[in-house]
Amino acid sequence: MSAALLLASTPAFAAPRSLPAGEALYAFACDSDGPAVGLVDVATGTVTEVVAAIYGQCFRSPAYNPVDGKICVIDFTNNNYDLVVFDPQAETLTLVDAFDCSPYTLAIDASGNAWVWDAVTKELRPVNLTDATCGDGVGVVHGGNTFYGMAFAPNGSLYAANYSNGALGTVNTSTGEFTQVNSSAMPSDDNGGLTFDSSGTAWVVDEANAAEIYSADITDYAGTAELSGQLSFNGTDYFSEAIVVLQVPAAPELPDTGSASVALGVTGLAAAGVIALGAVMMIVRRRAS
Repeated sequence: MSAALLLASTPAFAAPRSLPAGEALYAFACDSDGPAVGLVDVATGTVTEVVAAIYGQCFRSPAYNPVDGKICVIDFTNNNYDLVVFDPQAETLTLVDAFDCSPYTLAIDASGNAWVWDAVTKELRPVNLTDATCGDGVGVVHGGNTFYGMAFAPNGSLYAANYSNGALGTVNTSTGEFTQVNSSAMPSDDNGGLTFDSSGTAWVVDEANAAEIYSADITDYAGTAELSGQLSFNGTDYFSEAIVVLQVPAAPELPDTGSASVALGVTGLAAAGVIALGAVMMIVRRRAS
């Protein structure tokens, strides 16, 4: 499967937007008949099975961990909050532990530091990814509003999508303060997951029509949003509410061994590793009652 997947163009853009080379898009299901984890063709919204369906399972807010190259995701099945890890190479899901807080969103920065938005305390809280324990909150994030998408951009800023009013903005990791970026916003009660590719383009899930994928400049969502398509699997709607982009590490430079045959062999292995890792992950979150 190609790691570079193109978006369908819309009248607002002269040329289609694409994911950076070596990146791809994955989706995690929520109460869907489709696969638990799927690879999304961003040109059409079509989902290809990666991990088979798990009855009744619902995932929320994935985040790429640059420390180990895996994806951490919240399993919200039966209103529980469990930390699960998806390995894009082995294509497996592994339970870590139950959270001791009630996270709706999860984000991991470039150093591997993880944060959640706690739906009970309404605070931004650090979380330990080895045992799912949540630290003390640093501050309430925008009062009683609800966040379903949260992700770090390549510039190191933490962004969140406010489900309550559609606002898109930054979250201060020291105080929890939410600041809307310009007047950028999605339609209220429509935004789901949020993630960034390595170029800084934001990718979001819009729930207005089951689940649609858009890409945009997060500072001007309304003016730049471009539709990829509605998520579907085998011709039927595939419900997902959260997305994540997997950043693919560059292939290591080869030493000058003086042997063309050895260099060729090492290059082949490096290329295979890049292809195996090239994936952008999309994750699904259950709507809160």
